[in-house]
Amino acid sequence: GVDGFIKGNVETANADVEGKISGQLLVSETLTIKSTAIISGDVVIGKLSVEPGATFNATCAMKGAVKELNQPNEQKNRAEKTA
Repeated sequence: GVDGFIKGNVETANADVEGKISGQLLVSETLTIKSTAIISGDVVIGKLSVEPGATFNATCAMKGAVKELNQPNEQKNRAEKTA
């Protein structure tokens, strides 16, 4: 809830955050940050949704985006090798 506070590491599939989190947050699917949320630390996510008013002071890496960017390059490299 809004008054909740977590200090430490959290790993989950999906998360809706309304309170405070400080530490490492690993969300394999979607992280939804509500307007009352305050997040600091390191965040690794699949997708991100942020409501206006939320405080997000964290380093953030999106796992899905990295995979999508690598795939076209791999296909291009394969095409160059076969040509």
